[in-house]
Amino acid sequence: MRDIKPLLNWAKQHGDANIYDRILMKVMPQLLINDLKLTSQKIEASERIEVAQELYDLIAEKAQDLVGKSYV
Repeated sequence: MRDIKPLLNWAKQHGDANIYDRILMKVMPQLLINDLKLTSQKIEASERIEVAQELYDLIAEKAQDLVGKSYV
């Protein structure tokens, strides 16, 4: 399990105002398969959001695509 909160915080710092929603829309099918109900509000309110490695990798890929930068 990996925490996606630091990745999402990075995306918010480097992306646009709606970056959480844009990322969530790109990965929605996988979120549903994993029974993970995420919203922008839940992301803001959470200190940690643990997900499986394959879901982390997918979210990282989509976040980097949308932001246009590499997450280090």
